[in-house]
Amino acid sequence: MTSASHTSFVIERRFAAPPAAVFGAWADIEAKRRWSDCHTDEGQTELTMDFRPGGRESYRAVLEGGVRQSVEKVFFDIVWNERIVFAYDIEVGGKRLSASLVTVEFSAEGEATFMRLTEQLAYFDGHDDLQERIRGTREGLDRLALDLETGGAPH
Repeated sequence: MTSASHTSFVIERRFAAPPAAVFGAWADIEAKRRWSDCHTDEGQTELTMDFRPGGRESYRAVLEGGVRQSVEKVFFDIVWNERIVFAYDIEVGGKRLSASLVTVEFSAEGEATFMRLTEQLAYFDGHDDLQERIRGTREGLDRLALDLETGGAPH
């Protein structure tokens, strides 16, 4: 028997950079590679991105023990410096674990940026890694903040 369960989470962050810089870190593949890849220490990774409405992003990793992970994303709505809406699914070892709809909103607060990320998840067949997903998303956003502070210089 197959099943699906549903949940969501919201993460809000302030970045000491203007919205154009924060948004740009999501839109530029080299910047995104620096902050979003959570498996760089574990093995090989590959990222491709076509950042436009209807465009796709693919992430592939070979994890410890040779297990393959893939993340396939499609962008639905992009309002430059204000909003990104995308859906993605995660497959590990040939098994689809989840599918998500994500909205990322950016607004100026003086010279800083307030960002709200809302993720709505469907977990499949008993899989549930919500706390790990939240932790991993926060860690990526920590790397994004560091990348913005250092102007993309190696950390």
